[in-house]
Amino acid sequence: MPDDLYRTDIVTWSRLQADRLRRHVAGERVNDLDWEHVIEEIEDLGNSEIAAVTSLLTQAMVHALKMARWPASTAVPHWTGEAVNFLVQAQRRYHRSMAARISVQQCFDDARRTVLATPGDGPAQPIPDRTDLSLDALMDEEADLRALIGAIGRAPA
Repeated sequence: MPDDLYRTDIVTWSRLQADRLRRHVAGERVNDLDWEHVIEEIEDLGNSEIAAVTSLLTQAMVHALKMARWPASTAVPHWTGEAVNFLVQAQRRYHRSMAARISVQQCFDDARRTVLATPGDGPAQPIPDRTDLSLDALMDEEADLRALIGAIGRAPA
């Protein structure tokens, strides 16, 4: 296997490594596994799943905060649908093991910065500078999605 296959063709590299791992599990002595990169890719896979949930949650918050910032906009129904969709997708990809690595406040801060830098449609309303929503509340698949989206745009009590 060329030394640079990992850098030049990750798809072929991953298929070769998967084949070698299967042979290893079947009891064959396999000496040419690229352990360093296999370990790195497994780690990256978990990190990318966390990044995906964080991104989806942030996007849900962006749309919820747009609704709060410009409540009279004709885009509110669209933003509502987008916020709900992003939240549902985040919930679908979320696993409890991610909790320690996802900061709701950081997602909120990123969303708030985005909304404050976005030109609006009509007079802008103030939006909260923090949220008291927990990750458990946001990832609760039994929760009322519209109520969660609404709560994102309201200042904590």
